[in-house]
Amino acid sequence: MEVARRLAGICSTLSTTKRSVSHYYEDIFVVIKVESQLYRLPAALLRKRSRVFADLFSLPRENSVRHIEGLSDEHPIVLEGHSCCDFDCLLDFLFGSIHDDTDALNSSAERPSVSFLISVLKMCAVFDIHDGTSYAIAQLETHPLLDLATKLQICHHYNIAPWLAPAFRVLVSRPIQTLTETDIAKVPSKVLYTFLQVKHEIATHRLSLASVSPPAVNDLSCKAPLTCAHHWEVAWRDGPAEMLRHPDIYYTGRDILAQLESADLPQVCNLCRDLSVDNVKDSGALFLEDRFVEDRIIELINWLGDQ
Repeated sequence: MEVARRLAGICSTLSTTKRSVSHYYEDIFVVIKVESQLYRLPAALLRKRSRVFADLFSLPRENSVRHIEGLSDEHPIVLEGHSCCDFDCLLDFLFGSIHDDTDALNSSAERPSVSFLISVLKMCAVFDIHDGTSYAIAQLETHPLLDLATKLQICHHYNIAPWLAPAFRVLVSRPIQTLTETDIAKVPSKVLYTFLQVKHEIATHRLSLASVSPPAVNDLSCKAPLTCAHHWEVAWRDGPAEMLRHPDIYYTGRDILAQLESADLPQVCNLCRDLSVDNVKDSGALFLEDRFVEDRIIELINWLGDQ
């Protein structure tokens, strides 16, 4: 009777025990070769993380040359066109201590290197590992050691649209002569061409503003409108025009407007001065550069979307 009760208990336990749907892995390993390096990896975990590996391992093996592929060092699955360095980074992400930690975004000391993250992004894109792609993009987006040219290169190659506008604005804010030969080689040709276009537009517009002063606006009660108009033109030539043409310092339109609003123009009556400054502000001429840049960004976003 005691034996019967024990057997019944065991049967009851077995009947209520079931395998995990998500994490009951078969003890099967595959050997993969990348360049001259061999890797022995758990097939179930690769299949779970990567759609490409899942499709690869689901191909029929019976009655084909593939029936022994991946089962030994002598017959590995060969992954052509990849470097073992990149593959090591992918495996460190999949099986190592690297994980998606939002807090790490706030500390450069805890972050993986840029080269590691680029390798992870590259390999996750190849092997269709969505969480790895998202992780690498999130880490790279605000990484303090990712240079602008490389960021634009990655943005283009992996079609990361949210990066494009802020990165292009930063690029436009830099003088052309600060770009190195390496930078120019990395920046996508369309982005570089658009950068040169908008730089030319901005330079032409600034020279035009510097060459011709905006008209003075005289108050109806002004007793010397011609004198005010003349000295307004002189003040523009000696102030904003020089700022617009400055060879070393880039003054924004807001900088110039602030300087104009605070300038002391003793030979222009206050009423004419205020009306003339308001006219410059209302015309929007000092802020057209932003519109040039934003129009080009829309063009680039459409281009990237068509890639």
